[in-house]
Amino acid sequence: MRPKASDRLTALVDQLDHLFRARPIGDARDVYDRVAPSYDAFRTLWLALVGGPAEEAMLDDLRAVLRPGSRVLDAGCGTGALARQVKAIEPDARLTLADASPEMLRRTHDVPGERLVANVLDLPFPDSHFDVVVSAWVIETVGNPVRAVAEYLRVIGEEGHVFYTFCSLPGGWLSHAGSTLLRSVIERRFAGEFIGPERTPWHDCERSHRLRFQGGVTTEIALKKCCDIRSEPPS
Repeated sequence: MRPKASDRLTALVDQLDHLFRARPIGDARDVYDRVAPSYDAFRTLWLALVGGPAEEAMLDDLRAVLRPGSRVLDAGCGTGALARQVKAIEPDARLTLADASPEMLRRTHDVPGERLVANVLDLPFPDSHFDVVVSAWVIETVGNPVRAVAEYLRVIGEEGHVFYTFCSLPGGWLSHAGSTLLRSVIERRFAGEFIGPERTPWHDCERSHRLRFQGGVTTEIALKKCCDIRSEPPS
């Protein structure tokens, strides 16, 4: 009999335990340097369990705007899974991959493009440097999601696009209770959080959209340069 998805997730968490026993979890860079060898397996399972619809929505947005020569930043690129999708959609996109973890970035060696170690809270690029910024499952790991998205908006041009997915805190009690295991994995194993509405970088207008999936556990957001998000989360 095929194991349940929750059982598979529990088994994967058990396999990852040795990565965390040697020393306490530190900042996100430290965590992802350590989980890099096993990250692709977890990512595949995450998409199969809950993350797939949100990421597919992002890919649909990308298909609508990518053109030959588009300057694309994959912010928090991880092992390059999303960057490979960008190249599959538009092989002539001019891709830059950035991640705070050198070990994660090292696993993107097969992806054509520039790459650099960088924190999404302080991107080392001038204003209006890119046409598109994509960021999958990143802003929940950096401590200040609003600042991260403000940086994404800063580095796109006037006609640019920002697309990002993240773990979001579901509102209903049933979804909240049902997502306990997933939230535990993200929060304890991957230095992340499920972002509540009061800390969600978001601007409600005709230039943007927000799509929620799996009872609100995951979210995909699209913004334009002119979207005026909050500059800091509430204290």
